Amino acid sequence: MKRSKRIISRLLVFTLIAGMMFAAGCSKKTSSTGDLVVTINDDKLYMQDMMYFIYAMEGQGQSYAQYYPGYWDMEYPEGSGSTMRDQMKKSVMDAAVMWEILYLKAKEADYSLTDNEKKTVTSNVESIMTSLKDKKEQLKLTGFTTENLTKAQEKLQIADKYYQTVIDGLGIKEADIKATIDRDKYRQYNTEYLFIPTTKYDESNKLVDLPAKDKEAAKTSINKALTEAKAGKEFADIAKEFDNMNTSTLNFMKDDNKADEAYQAAALKLENDKIADNVIEAKSGYFVVKMKDNNSSESYDTAVKEAVSEAQNKAFTTKYENEIKKDFKITENEKVWSKIVMGETTIPKAERITATPTPTAKDATATPTATPTPTKSGK
Repeated sequence: MKRSKRIISRLLVFTLIAGMMFAAGCSKKTSSTGDLVVTINDDKLYMQDMMYFIYAMEGQGQSYAQYYPGYWDMEYPEGSGSTMRDQMKKSVMDAAVMWEILYLKAKEADYSLTDNEKKTVTSNVESIMTSLKDKKEQLKLTGFTTENLTKAQEKLQIADKYYQTVIDGLGIKEADIKATIDRDKYRQYNTEYLFIPTTKYDESNKLVDLPAKDKEAAKTSINKALTEAKAGKEFADIAKEFDNMNTSTLNFMKDDNKADEAYQAAALKLENDKIADNVIEAKSGYFVVKMKDNNSSESYDTAVKEAVSEAQNKAFTTKYENEIKKDFKITENEKVWSKIVMGETTIPKAERITATPTPTAKDATATPTATPTPTKSGK
């Protein structure tokens, strides 16, 4: 369940932080008190106000449900009797309340949008509406319109200005955090490869070895490719000569399991722009490997960025819970909110995932890796 805890954390951060980048359900105030979901002091949020937060969280949850059997009804935390649906629903409420409070604080401080920020609002709304253009059922479920999304996005943009003001005042310095992260630990190796598979998927979708004669033919082809690569020919041009050959890139850190053991061992010995002297035989096939950059800072920079973000989120949450939020009385309308079932609110019935789909050979080969599959791609 530790994995599940990390998932919930990512989803909550996504909803809290990324929500402002798109659009939420609007501030469309209906006359029906039955639609009232939560009151924050004298401010009221209706079901339509909650809808994007539900939409965003369900979209992320749906992506995890593809890989985890029974994800939505998984017990979390263990022994609590609570499900992922329950936790995600709580996260939606927390997010909606937080952004509304930040909006109210921003208005109190007379924050407003610049012309460029207003253009961003328009662009974000158009993006959401375009993504739902051919999803009429989902559009109906969310109740999104250009008008209500625009009002919501404007509120979120203004709330974000206050959020950034709080973040800037936390005193978190990137240099201090950067000094705590080991650069060598995140050293990244960027490679390019030519690949011919020695495996295939059988009728039961099981990966099996190719016949010996096919392996021998593959070895002949990859040896020829190695000779051409050593002579200076571009990998992309070489791959075009062989029907069963792929070329792509693979970036990895030592022992991060992204690269096959044999692939990693050979690559780590290479200087920049050098090609391994021999063909590399991995579990899935034969490789010709070239080192593009044996000291890339990409993973390190990402680690620093994530650490800064984590520190900011932690400090902000403390300030929000202990200082900002305490000035607001929050009252949920449980009679209305109890009717919401996460995973079934903005997702059309036909698209809901209740079990893990069986991966197809095509799905498994979408992105070439150090253990790519035996289908033709990247040509």
